[in-house]
Amino acid sequence: MSSTKRPDRPRAISLTARLVGFYFVATLLILLCTNWFQFKRLSKDLDYEDNDFLVERIVNLRDIIARHPDALKDQIPANKPGQPSHHLVRIQDAEGRTLMQSPGIENIPVDRFPPAVTSSEKIGRGVRYRTGAKKHYLLNAAWAGRDDNPHYRLVQVALNITKDDALMSKYLIRTAVSVAIGLMLAAVLGVVIAHRGLRPLKEMADKLSGITEADLHQRTRMVGSPRELEELAVALDAMLERLEESFGRLSEFSANLAHELRTPINNLRGEAEVALSRARSEDEYRRIIESAIEEYERLSRMVVDILFLARPDRSYQPELIDVRAEVERLADYYGNVADEDDTAIAIEGEGKACVDPHLFQRAVGNLISNALHYTKRFGEIRVRLTPLSDGGLELIVEDDGMGVDPAELPRVFDRFYRSPQARQVYNQGSGLGLAIVRSIMTLHGGTVSMASTPGKGTAVTLGFPPPRPGCRAQDRAPAAQEG
Repeated sequence: MSSTKRPDRPRAISLTARLVGFYFVATLLILLCTNWFQFKRLSKDLDYEDNDFLVERIVNLRDIIARHPDALKDQIPANKPGQPSHHLVRIQDAEGRTLMQSPGIENIPVDRFPPAVTSSEKIGRGVRYRTGAKKHYLLNAAWAGRDDNPHYRLVQVALNITKDDALMSKYLIRTAVSVAIGLMLAAVLGVVIAHRGLRPLKEMADKLSGITEADLHQRTRMVGSPRELEELAVALDAMLERLEESFGRLSEFSANLAHELRTPINNLRGEAEVALSRARSEDEYRRIIESAIEEYERLSRMVVDILFLARPDRSYQPELIDVRAEVERLADYYGNVADEDDTAIAIEGEGKACVDPHLFQRAVGNLISNALHYTKRFGEIRVRLTPLSDGGLELIVEDDGMGVDPAELPRVFDRFYRSPQARQVYNQGSGLGLAIVRSIMTLHGGTVSMASTPGKGTAVTLGFPPPRPGCRAQDRAPAAQEG
């Protein structure tokens, strides 16, 4: 037996944890960079001081050798009990014989010193050397001249830098400890800062969690909220406003739907009760059944229209059509109804549009049907086609009927909406025709609008966008469809 339980999704990292992590990494990089810079700076400063000491010591020994060679012995450091010498000196002749040296320098081979330079050359930087006794020395050498002999004596100086290296090692350990302590403090402070900084967001989330369909009038925007949350609050409030409006429309839609369905159902029930109240003739039963069929057809059309409006992902097949030819077919289709009311249907202009032919017929057919219902006897319905400069097309269906009150114009395209005057003139409609027209135009990327003057007539304008590249020409002649 297979399990239908969906696997749990991995838990996402909280925003607080992310902020603390970023703050931790940033602090780590800052501490490492600053402390590493200080460490390298201190190391270089000590190195420069040590090299300067060696150079200065070699220069002094050169002067003594050149002027007072007898005083050279006093310049050779000797180890005193408990006081090891800070530096060591070795003096050799040109043949490599050691003439004098400090105790302890014998542990440093002669070849470990850098190549010696004469007085006419610049003394270079020393080299490091570590003895077996774990002592660190900085070594340097140079030739000392006398009279005309530049290679009179070889001077080698070794500076004991063991304490300096030990100092740098301690400094490195202390730096690591300070970085670790700084990181711990950064982590703690990061948690506190993140919690305090995200408090307005949590308050907003708490407020949103308490909003139900009955509290959509509430808003999340708070006085004194951070600027970063201002845009989010504005967007959420706009969404709540749209939801409130949508719920209101849905409630109104449900009420209108119940009202529209109740009328034909009550008619059917009333006719059935009357038919069963007493025995009737065959003709009377036939009339009752015919009346019931009319109500059934009305219910069927209403269900079809509702299903059409309820499919937001409905597909359509656009074709490049001759709009005038399609309108002429619709005029022929509604011609009998127009002749009964002594109403003329006039078509002006021509043009092409990339639309689904069936949906086009339905939208324009709904407009012509509405115009026929509300146009005065011996009136005229005009369909004007006007090509636009951008390649689009404007189609206007105009009548000289009863018109629409200006206060009702914003709602005429809502589902099930019918003005009281419209119900008095024609009570068989469902209020879905114009809603279907708007849905079809939206599907095609077009526009629909209405202008009306009470007592003089109404004009509905359909704006079709320019044909898209690759829109194929119509290869069939679809039959006209009624709304």
